[in-house]
Amino acid sequence: MRVLKSAVAFMLVFCMLAVTVAGAAMIGDETDVAELSTGETLFAGEPVEIDDIPMPLDDDSEYSPRLTAPARNNDYYYSNKNIFYKFGYGMPNCTAYAYGRAYEILGKEPQLCIYDAYQWFDYNKNNGIYEYGTTPKLGAIVCFKYRDYYQGHVAVVEKIVGDTVYYSNSAWGGSEFYITTSPIDDPTDGYSGWIFQGFIYIGDYCSGEEDADIYKITSTTGVNLRSGAGTSFGTVAAIPYGKTVAVLETKEAGGYTWGYTCYNGVCGWFVTDFAELISGGSNNEEPEPTTPTEAPTSEPQGLIGDADLDGDISVLDATQIQLFIASLATPSELQIALSDVDGDGDMSVLDATKILLRLAGLE
Repeated sequence: MRVLKSAVAFMLVFCMLAVTVAGAAMIGDETDVAELSTGETLFAGEPVEIDDIPMPLDDDSEYSPRLTAPARNNDYYYSNKNIFYKFGYGMPNCTAYAYGRAYEILGKEPQLCIYDAYQWFDYNKNNGIYEYGTTPKLGAIVCFKYRDYYQGHVAVVEKIVGDTVYYSNSAWGGSEFYITTSPIDDPTDGYSGWIFQGFIYIGDYCSGEEDADIYKITSTTGVNLRSGAGTSFGTVAAIPYGKTVAVLETKEAGGYTWGYTCYNGVCGWFVTDFAELISGGSNNEEPEPTTPTEAPTSEPQGLIGDADLDGDISVLDATQIQLFIASLATPSELQIALSDVDGDGDMSVLDATKILLRLAGLE
């Protein structure tokens, strides 16, 4: 028995490679340096309680997507029930997360590969365990390997809204939990370093994706996308005027209705009062038309990152922030607010760096 445990532990060491590094694109870890050092989730909101755990699903059951991090007392992820956790390779780790999520969905131990992520798809296919294919389905595990490397990544399909697929993830050395998106016809989201292997279908589930709410931003200055539902949370991105987004969840906070969405690969909360519901689902009834008289007091009127106030985010904004820091230019109050890209309450070189990373598609 001792030899068996040692052998399993040895095999699991390969799981350390089954993840992305900071700054990897799309399905990889999308956190910045500050988030990596703290393990903070991308959209850290209110703590998730134990009753957040979905009930095990039978085939044809309505799928309950996981859009928030599992609680620490969720034993599918944080106990010896999870074989990766048991042998010291728990979250943050994509394989530990996907294994735990599959366990959570099924309500029983999944028959998934316990080795490196890039081996998951072939292991399942060669052993004839679960059905597989190239079409995303709810609860399916998407499998990738990295070009020229014996590494990979796995994530779980949580939502399919129109032509966009939403995945839940974890990443070794990165965030415990985060959400990413990709076009339905290109799981790699155009990144040449990723090789899409396919989906593992652990079940056949239905949901109300067709009931998703689609909003169009009506504020001429755009809206801030925040890490939580409230103006006290940091800004993670900005959604420009006229853009449409799919709202996956709504909640009331601070006198406003907040919607959870993902835009350009970044997920968070925005004030839906400054958007128009153009396609309503079952989550919300059609609201009466309202015209907000003013934005939340802590919301700067402009696009976060638009330091030079030209209405666009470009490398010039990163340069402008550096000029402010070097005291070679004097910012206005609005420019100070818009230059706080990472939402830490201060203008620093990290804000300029964050702009450059987003422009390069590395975040």
